[in-house]
Amino acid sequence: MSFKMFTPFFLGIYIACNTTGYAQISSYKGKVSQQIVMNSSSVIIDKSSGRKLTYATYDQMLKSNPGKYRTQPVFDKYGKPSSFEVIVKKASDVRPDGSVMMNSDLMPEVGETLPPFVMTGLDGIEYNSDKLKGKYVLLCFWVKFEKPLYTLASTKIISSFIEENRKKGVEIVSLGTTLNTEDECREAIPKRNCGFIPVPDSYGFNHRYKIGETPYFILLDRKGVVKAMAPHTEFVATIGELNLK
Repeated sequence: MSFKMFTPFFLGIYIACNTTGYAQISSYKGKVSQQIVMNSSSVIIDKSSGRKLTYATYDQMLKSNPGKYRTQPVFDKYGKPSSFEVIVKKASDVRPDGSVMMNSDLMPEVGETLPPFVMTGLDGIEYNSDKLKGKYVLLCFWVKFEKPLYTLASTKIISSFIEENRKKGVEIVSLGTTLNTEDECREAIPKRNCGFIPVPDSYGFNHRYKIGETPYFILLDRKGVVKAMAPHTEFVATIGELNLK
């Protein structure tokens, strides 16, 4: 069976093809890695036409037009790559080193209903966005729970926001995505309240929602509509000061 190797990452997508290996996904700076396998049974779509491609046709497209296309995984509501899109590269999308920047214009916007998700937390509970209607939901998008981004100070503003609203009788379900495995989460998350429930092996949600900066936060209202969103540096001013009822 043949495989393709490609590398999506929150800073960009660097693509390399190899018909004999696995898909190795990493930052183009080499700091973070993730693995996805694309093979002959994968669902492959030509984005320009919407046509489903066989693996053989896809393979021939790449061989006949080297450098013309990039392959982009499509992440479903479980944060898993359920299919792949073949997209014609644009000069504006590609950096000199070959990485492709994630298009932040495709991120959710305030006032829009967030596409559904189903996350399984470190607590073993399944969090289904459809079943969370009626509650506020804070999604915290991370890469890994490690310094310099993951610190006591960086999580304190989150836990304080959750606790202050709890005292007012406002429940907020707070979930944190990460590349970390379950074991790594248990080791990284201290006994103190970090302000969110870690969701192991969930970095696919960062791709699903086109999150290009981390930590990043999206607050959903009781109807599942995006109420506010902000990078960590703007959390207090954009989200923390909201008067939730």
